[in-house]
Amino acid sequence: MATISKRKRKDGSVAYTAQIRIMRKGQKSHSEGRTFPKKAMAEEWAKRRELELMSPGGLLTAKWRGVKLEDAIERYLHEFARDAGRSKRATIQQLQRFPLARAQVTDLTSEQIVEHAVMRRNSGIRPSTINQDITWLGIILKTAAAWKMPVELNEFESAKVLLRSKGLISRSGSRDRRPTAEEVELIRTYFRRSQLIRPSAIIPMEDIMDFAIASSRRQEEITRLTWEDLDEQAMTCWVRDAKHPRQKWGNHKRFKLTREAMAIIKRQPRIAGEERIFPFNGKSIGTRWRAATAACGIEDLRFHDLRHEATSRLFEAGYEIVEVQQFTLHESWDVLKRYTHLRPENLQLKGEGADMVPAAESKA
Repeated sequence: MATISKRKRKDGSVAYTAQIRIMRKGQKSHSEGRTFPKKAMAEEWAKRRELELMSPGGLLTAKWRGVKLEDAIERYLHEFARDAGRSKRATIQQLQRFPLARAQVTDLTSEQIVEHAVMRRNSGIRPSTINQDITWLGIILKTAAAWKMPVELNEFESAKVLLRSKGLISRSGSRDRRPTAEEVELIRTYFRRSQLIRPSAIIPMEDIMDFAIASSRRQEEITRLTWEDLDEQAMTCWVRDAKHPRQKWGNHKRFKLTREAMAIIKRQPRIAGEERIFPFNGKSIGTRWRAATAACGIEDLRFHDLRHEATSRLFEAGYEIVEVQQFTLHESWDVLKRYTHLRPENLQLKGEGADMVPAAESKA
C-alpha cells in the first residue's frame, strides 16, 4: 500500500512524497517513491502506479527498470562469453558502443532495432555483417528473458522479419578465397626474412603455414596437437576438442596426415617438459599472419583460408568426399562442399598416388 508524507523543503515550500511498499511472504518485495508539489498529485500517481505494479509482469518490469541493453550485454559477456574467441567477443562488445545499447532492455522496440540496422547500412556495412549484430542481439535478449527480465521478444522478431524482407540483413555467402602460388611465396619470403632479422622470433611461421596447407588443421587446433597423440606408423594424430557445431569440449578426433604434414612434424624440435608439437599461442600465430599479409600487400587472405586451400588440394589430388573427411574432420558433407573450390588445372586423374585412408574414428 502507498503512504503519503508531507515535508517542508529548504525554500519553505511544502512537498508530498508518495511511497509504495509491496510485501510478499512477510518480506519487502518492492519499494519506490516519488515527490510532488501537491498532495492530490501524489495520491493520483500512487493509485496509478499500484495498479501498474499489480498487473501481470508489473513487478518484474519495475525490478529491471533502468537496466540498459549495455548492462545485459556486459552480464552476458561475463557469464557466457569468457572463453569465446577473439572475433566473437569483439562482435558482442561492439554492440555496446552503439546508441542502441543505451536503450532500456525492457523497453526496447522494433523501431529502435530497425534504426540501428539502417544506421549501420548507411555507414557502408554489408547486410551479412548487420545480420551478426541482429543475431547476437537476439541471443542476448533471449538470455535476458531467461534471467526473468520482461523483454519484449515479439518486438525483436517483428524487427527481424522487416529487416530480412527489406534486405538489410542476410546470411553471408560461402567464402571461396584461396591463396595463389605467388601469394604463398610472398608470405614465405616475408617469414624467412623476419627470421633472419629476428632469430629470437620463436614461432616457425613458415612451417606452420605449410602445415596448415598440408593438414587442413585450424589455427587453434595446430597448437593443441601433442607428441603422445601422434602415430607415425599409421600417419595419424588426434586433435583434442575439435570444432563441433554443438559440442565445445571433449570432441576428440583422429585424422589422417599427408606425407608432407608428417615431414613437417618430424622436423619440429622436441622440448623437454613440453607435450605439444607446436607449443605456441594461437592468437600470436594470427597476429603474425595478419602482419605478413599486410606487409606483402595481400588483401582479404585469412589464416583460415589455408584450410580451404588444403581441402581443395585433397580433392584435386583425386580423393573422394569420404576420404577427404578423414583429413579435414568436417562433420557434414554439405559443409565440406562449401570449402571445396577446385582449380581444374590442378586436378589429378585417379590412381596417381592417392593414399588409402582409414575409417573415421572418435575418442572419448
